[in-house]
Order: sequence, then C-alpha cells, then structure tokens
Amino acid sequence: MRKWKLVSMVMALLAVAVTSSGAMADRRNPLAGQPAIRNKVEMRRLRFEISPQFLVSINQDYKHAFGPGANLVFHITDWLGIGIQGSYMFNSNTALEDKVRAQLKDGNVLTDYKSPNPLRQMHDEKVLGINAMLAAYAQITPFAGKFALFSAAFASYDLYFQGGLGVVHYVQSPQCCTRLDVASGDPNLEDASQFAGWKVGGMIAVGAHMYFNQFIGIQLELRDYIVGANPGGADVNGDRQLTSADEGPQNNIFFGVGLTIMLPPKAKITH
Repeated sequence: MRKWKLVSMVMALLAVAVTSSGAMADRRNPLAGQPAIRNKVEMRRLRFEISPQFLVSINQDYKHAFGPGANLVFHITDWLGIGIQGSYMFNSNTALEDKVRAQLKDGNVLTDYKSPNPLRQMHDEKVLGINAMLAAYAQITPFAGKFALFSAAFASYDLYFQGGLGVVHYVQSPQCCTRLDVASGDPNLEDASQFAGWKVGGMIAVGAHMYFNQFIGIQLELRDYIVGANPGGADVNGDRQLTSADEGPQNNIFFGVGLTIMLPPKAKITH
C-alpha cells in the first residue's frame, strides 16, 4: 500500500509539472516588441539645428584669429546628422609676433636691408592671418542624457563628434609693403603671396550641447582645421627660395561657444 501511495504521489506531481509547463508556454512576454525606452524625448531626430557662435583660435603662432560663425545641421536620426559651418575672422598679433617684430628694424628695403636679417616691413608682408573658414561634415552624437543642478534644475545634454572637409583662407597683412618678387636667392626678397588664399584639407571637432528646453540651448566645441600651409611665409626647408615645398600640415584649433536653436520647436517623443 505504501508503494502504491508513493507512486500515486509521484504521478500527481508530474501531472502538475506538465500542466504548469504548458501554462508557462502559453503566456506571452508583455514587453516583447516594445521600445527600450517609452516616452523618450528625441532631441535631434528629423530636426534642423541653427547655432550662431563666436570662435577664437588657441594655437596660432603669429596671428590670433577670432570672429563670428555658424553651424547648420540636419539631424537624420537622433545620433546621425550632416552639416556645414562657416566663419569670418579678424586678426591680432600674438605675444610671439610682438616679440619678433620688436627685434626687427624699420628701414627702406633698397637701402637699409642687409641679409640675412629681414626688415620689419619684410616680415610683416610674409606673415599670414586667417580671415575665413568653411567646413562640410557628418556628425555623430553617441552620448545624450539629462543632468540635475543642485537637484532643482534639470536639463538635457549631448556630446558629439564631427568629421569632414575643412577649408581655410589665409591673407597677407593689409599694410603690406612693396613686393620685390625677385629670384635673387634671398627668400627675404621674394613674394610670399603664393602662400595666401584658400587651403583645402580636413576638419575634426568635438563638442557638447546643453539644452534649457526642447527648443534652445548652449553649444561648446573644439574644432581643428587641418590644411597644408605656411603661415609664417618663410623659407622652411632652407633651399633659399619660397615654393610650395615650404608648406606643411597645419592644425588650426578653435574654441567656439554658441547659441543653439532647434527647429521645429518641439522634439519627437517615442511611444
């Protein structure tokens, strides 16, 4: 009798287990096919970004460059966008440039110049400044979220990277002296205007947005225009003549701060 009771109990337990397994198999996961985050505010997807900004150079040897610019970006998704950037620059001497000019003498090129030391006006003619920059790029925004300030004020933020085509326009000093432009074997007497003009290369940038609401925010960024140039206008390779061989890779790094406006004013929200 005990044996049959034990067998009956085992059979009953097996029946319960089979029934429970069938019931579990019939149940559906209520989260299947649902989005990872509900009611997510997509600050960028299918929105147009306008960011007027002010830029200043941080690594120029001879001429500081600073001035207004703007970023225009169309965000295809919440993490991918394409854009263009342009800026107009003004120039001022760096501390190094002031020291160099202080060591050079004024005088007439034809009567007072004695090689190899250039006169101040000869130096001024050769040193180049930057008066414009352009870029076309792709933008990736891999990090985004919210932060709280003193547990009272909440704001959205994102971090982004840009990469693409960069163009820099170099100019000579507007106070340039008379150019001799002679093939004399003395680079101080040769014309350095060949180093001015548009220089095409690459552009990379990293930056961040901090949004006050879904419509407006602040933009901070570092931008590097990498082009082949000779901003000093000097005989770099020592062959005693000014040629394109004196140009080399130049990193033109700028810090920018701007005001970001997103259009349309309201961001899309997931369900």
